[in-house]
Amino acid sequence: MTKRWLVAAAAVLLAWLVLAPSAVEAQRRIDAAAAKLPEGDGKLAVVEFCAGACHPAARFVNMKRSRADWHNEVMWMVARGAQLFPEDVDTVTNYLGTYLSDRDVPQGAK
Repeated sequence: MTKRWLVAAAAVLLAWLVLAPSAVEAQRRIDAAAAKLPEGDGKLAVVEFCAGACHPAARFVNMKRSRADWHNEVMWMVARGAQLFPEDVDTVTNYLGTYLSDRDVPQGAK
């Protein structure tokens, strides 16, 4: 009985070691809508902290807001648990306020 228990415990541990990283990776997987985000400074931060981390990019990729509105939205997310340092808040806000702005994207911004 003890030998069977050890074999079973080893099998469970092995399965956990193999499957746990896959489950974490699946949770952080970026959805297809993230590819529709414009290229530009801060895109990587938006993909890392927003798209795939908390909600799909499809939720915001077509939104157009002012920089102030985006800042308020980012701060609302932080208040509800989004894990961003202050510099990350600035990076994400600047990206969204530039590339998903309710105003024209400035010349030279890609």
